[in-house]
Amino acid sequence: MTHDHSSFHNEKMVSNLIQAEDHFQGQHCPECEDKHLRSAAAYMDEEVSHNPSANPELLMLAQKVRNIRRDLQSMQGIRHDNSQNALREFS
Repeated sequence: MTHDHSSFHNEKMVSNLIQAEDHFQGQHCPECEDKHLRSAAAYMDEEVSHNPSANPELLMLAQKVRNIRRDLQSMQGIRHDNSQNALREFS
């Protein structure tokens, strides 16, 4: 894998996590939050699978992102009714 692919993956990982955070702090959109978290985890997995020198901790981070996504999905009904309280519960 070339350096350009790693840079691309890293940029996409960070970008999607920042976009998810923007949704958490601003206008909440469960579909967008899910999409950004799913994408960030996928780019982490792809980087590790295609780059032998990738940081293996990316796999653990990808799992943490998937766990956050799962937890948010389970809270989705609560978040629609009162998103600020639900986010505080999650923190």
